[in-house]
Amino acid sequence: MWPLTATVPKGLIPVAGVPFLDLQIRQLAAAGIDEIFLAVGRVQLEEWQQFAADRDGVRLVVEDEPLDTAGPVRAALKDLGERFLVLNGDVVIEADLKGYIAAARHDVKATLGLVEVEDTSAYGVVVLDEAGMVDRFIEKPSTDQAPARTVNAGMYVMTRAVLADYAEGSLSFERVVFPSLAADNSLQGVVIEGRWLDIGTPELFLDCTGAVLGGATELHRPTSSHLIEGTCRGDTAGAWSWIAAGATVESGAVVEESVILPGATVGANSVIRRGVVGWDATIGSDSVITGATMVGAGASIGSNVELDHGIRIAPGARLDSGAVTFSPPS
Repeated sequence: MWPLTATVPKGLIPVAGVPFLDLQIRQLAAAGIDEIFLAVGRVQLEEWQQFAADRDGVRLVVEDEPLDTAGPVRAALKDLGERFLVLNGDVVIEADLKGYIAAARHDVKATLGLVEVEDTSAYGVVVLDEAGMVDRFIEKPSTDQAPARTVNAGMYVMTRAVLADYAEGSLSFERVVFPSLAADNSLQGVVIEGRWLDIGTPELFLDCTGAVLGGATELHRPTSSHLIEGTCRGDTAGAWSWIAAGATVESGAVVEESVILPGATVGANSVIRRGVVGWDATIGSDSVITGATMVGAGASIGSNVELDHGIRIAPGARLDSGAVTFSPPS
């Protein structure tokens, strides 16, 4: 998600006006969970500290160096209860968390949340036995060869005993902890259903924003599919658009299924179609931004510029008028 992540951590990139991680926190709150630990690195720590300070019950576990997926949980073990929930922080599966937690057996050490996928070739498949226990893991099998279509949803109910015998430091759930639990018949699997909300790529970020603005999630309900919090003298088109507070779209410009972040300016007669314009960036007149292009914070794009095919413009970069085009002058 660079260049947006040069300005804020990925989990704090806004989706229709709220930090993405707030969607996860709202889901947890609805399930009755009121204490949350966020495992974060020291990079952009100030932004994480501000986020946590503004939210009750949110605490940080700071990694001086990357600790893989299980290491941060091991580092926080002394502050956790006997039984707790672990979630990936960069995706949200809007699901029945209460039902999932209730289905997790108390006589096993951990329970994986699983989801079914159509194409298994991009995932590690989790195979369950007849008792609902994890039998084995198969890495990215072709769909016609896969014995199951269930994959790890990045959602785990576990007990302190899962990690208590491991030393603090780098530790992987996927490569170390879960295979060991499966070998001991101590790892349950529960299939859940829900909508994936993911901002891992520019296309996914745009799709996620469109889903939220289209009313597809209960976790955030904006007032309109065309959310105009800034100044719009042009037009919005397509199924959705978001012009954030402090942003300006000049007359004759069109914003279609795109995100214009705070402080950005879109010049007269420009078209932003399936694009993202970062904080305080400027788009000159008669330019076209499309194809999941992302313009970094503070960048300056001149007039008569065309950006397409997912190009990423660095924060603070400058493109002079006509510097990039797919339509040479006649």
